Amino acid sequence: EHVELFATAARLSGDGTHWLVPVHAWVYAPQHSRVRKTAISTLMWRKLGLRETSATRANFDRRSNLLFADNKRGRRLRVAIAGRRFELQPTRPNGHSHSEFEISAGDVEKYVRHGLLSVDVVLPDGDARKFAGHALVVPSVGLSVISDIDDTVKVSHVTDRARLMDATFFQDFSAVPGMAPLYAEWARQGATIHFVSSSPWHLYAPLNELLRQAGFPTATLALKQIRLKDSTILDLFKDASKTKPPAIEALLAAYPGRRFVLVGDSGEMDPEIYAGIARRRPGRIARILIRNVTQARP
Repeated sequence: EHVELFATAARLSGDGTHWLVPVHAWVYAPQHSRVRKTAISTLMWRKLGLRETSATRANFDRRSNLLFADNKRGRRLRVAIAGRRFELQPTRPNGHSHSEFEISAGDVEKYVRHGLLSVDVVLPDGDARKFAGHALVVPSVGLSVISDIDDTVKVSHVTDRARLMDATFFQDFSAVPGMAPLYAEWARQGATIHFVSSSPWHLYAPLNELLRQAGFPTATLALKQIRLKDSTILDLFKDASKTKPPAIEALLAAYPGRRFVLVGDSGEMDPEIYAGIARRRPGRIARILIRNVTQARP
């Protein structure tokens, strides 16, 4: 079994005495079903003209293995944070567990490094594996950037179904030129970065690898929750206008003293989604920045 610890964002309590540190974990066993992968590969060839090749096989195998992962329910994890140990809520049927812990401001100050607080899974004696993550320690005031991923910072071709599936399953992930230095400069000036995407949590690891290797600053990711064994698989195709706003609203609610810049593209309703949020939250949105990928008129 494998544990994925997703990056989260901690927030300071109202009285400033402690930090609220969320921990989000996924416990799963990777799957290597050639039957299932052959079925997907055949479907993509028949419907979209996409074929697995020797050059793309490694990408296809890894990403399809993650999508077909065997989620482990009822697992109880312990994690070490700031010199203390905490027990997470049992994992749900989708293998995910969400918990939040209070840690004194003094302890966090002692352990935080470069704005990050380490989170490590505590394993039984004799188990030498290491599953580690972190929480961004985000001040109560300041500027945060909430950004889309697909076609904003990652080349995905969302408006073309065949090219989207090719980029998602077969091709190496690639960053939009020039965006990593821009986001790095925002972070250097003190902004905190949060990515919100319609991609499923299953692809967190390869997406995070792309962001890190391309030079984007450390950020949180909010992705889509699906499970292949129940009706949530339909959420993979749910409109972004239904999935993105709740994730963005959660960040606005968690940091009432911060202002936000919303960054997206013209290919997936980001302008409409962001404009709606700005209308509902007057004074909270400092800027809306849209990358024009469809040649739409401003």
